[in-house]
Amino acid sequence: MKTLRWWWALGGIVVFAFAAMRLQHEPRGLVAAGVVAYEHGDFAASVRFFEQAGEQAGEHRFAQRNLALAVLAADDLERAAEVVNQLARSGRAVDLQWRDFLLGNISWRRSEIAEVEAHGPIPPAGALERSIAHAIAAQTAWQVALEARGLWPEAERNLARVEHRIATLRAEQQALAASQMDNAENAAATPELAPASLDPDEQEQLLQQLERLDLQREERKVQEPLQQGGFEW
Repeated sequence: MKTLRWWWALGGIVVFAFAAMRLQHEPRGLVAAGVVAYEHGDFAASVRFFEQAGEQAGEHRFAQRNLALAVLAADDLERAAEVVNQLARSGRAVDLQWRDFLLGNISWRRSEIAEVEAHGPIPPAGALERSIAHAIAAQTAWQVALEARGLWPEAERNLARVEHRIATLRAEQQALAASQMDNAENAAATPELAPASLDPDEQEQLLQQLERLDLQREERKVQEPLQQGGFEW
């Protein structure tokens, strides 16, 4: 009896595995595989699964939305914007709402990248201002999406986050401007020190002293033994 149950369980596993393999080559199975890959952080595989699902389902909007999220997670922002615009070509209200929502996500990510640049060792000019501008663009996109849909908890949470982000970045911008103004005032108040000029006799004495130092340095080089560089053969 135990042997029969064991064979029955093994047969069920085989049937399930075969069905999963068949389903993976269908749009629903490809979307499911893409979601699993996304949750495991394999965004490249997730993009491939969603692309295949979109091709088989004729650019199904679910596959396109997921594809936009996966491409965005892979930090391919230009491609993400293209996918979002393709999604909106249908003209359906729900697709337009998703377009606005995902455009907000893209702008948020661009704001993050600009902020990292602003905090780098050599920040490019206007990086902090660009970070603020992208954050404002994200705020606008999420607000439009929320107003169109009426109830969207994710959009509401994003709006709260971006409002805090804009306030933080603007405070940093004001502090930086105040610091630059203080530095400029201090530089203007500090008198420039011109180098003192030497008369010909002092110049001659300085040159002679430098020559004596050079001679002493050369003599020490001759007297010191040659030091090997630490090679081991």
